[in-house]
Formats: sequence, structure tokens, C-alpha cells
Amino acid sequence: MSAFPINDWQFWIATVVVIVALTFVIRPLLPRRGKSPACPNCPSNSAQGQPEPKRTELTMEGTKIRTRS
Repeated sequence: MSAFPINDWQFWIATVVVIVALTFVIRPLLPRRGKSPACPNCPSNSAQGQPEPKRTELTMEGTKIRTRS
């Protein structure tokens, strides 16, 4: 069984390519610090910058129904 060819330049180029590829694959999976979440529609980001939804009146057969607010 031979050892790694650490004296070969092609070994180091291939190693750097693999490390860069792994960085691009793993980076989106890691949590971000101090920034908005990866999914903008997540509940943790729902209160920021979105207007309050418009509430409509509840009716049944054309008559308004009292609801608790």
C-alpha cells in the first residue's frame, strides 16, 4: 500500500479543488450569524417588514357575524 503522493503537484491541485467544492456544498447548510435566515418566509422573519394582513368581515348568508377580536 503506497502513501499519499505529497510530492506530486497534481495531488495538491486535486486537493484544493476538492476543498473548494466541499466549501460550496456545505456552506449553504450552515447557519448564518446576524443575517436573515436562508428562507425569507420562515416564521422567525415573518414580523420584519411585512404589513399586517387585512382582516375581512365574516358573513353567513349575507348577514355579519360577531367575532371575537
